[in-house]
Amino acid sequence: MDARLHYLQSETDFVSPAELLTFLNEFHRETLDLFKARQTNAQSVAAYDANNGYQQVLGRQEVHLQWLADAIAGLGGTHADSPDQVSGKASRENAKSIMDDDARSQAAFIERWAPRVLAVTNARNRKMLELILGEMKEHLRFLQQAAESRSDLLGRHSDGKV
Repeated sequence: MDARLHYLQSETDFVSPAELLTFLNEFHRETLDLFKARQTNAQSVAAYDANNGYQQVLGRQEVHLQWLADAIAGLGGTHADSPDQVSGKASRENAKSIMDDDARSQAAFIERWAPRVLAVTNARNRKMLELILGEMKEHLRFLQQAAESRSDLLGRHSDGKV
């Protein structure tokens, strides 16, 4: 366990504004890493429903990053990076492999951060982080369904097709 984050392991621990700022910056940085990887992954997913789903997830992630940036600014800090640049070139892997890897990364992020968010004592920031993690769980479900080649990721087609 990272010693500098030990203070976040117990719900009874107090999180100072400086500790919260460090926490939010780390959460922002890791969320941004997921976002940039997902931008690249979306370029390699040609299936219409899956790609549209990716775009919807990316849109929500941009909102999450803005919430985090605003929270960081509210504590007098600045975040290190922005979501404007795609991190790399699209992979030549098949779409299922890309979505499976993306889902694994998403699940690992949620598993790593969910217990740590419980230690945030600032109610406003804790609720924001819980909302982000909740939406990330929905994104995980989308990624898992997309990897299964589901065509109803964004709802049923108006003509009744699945």
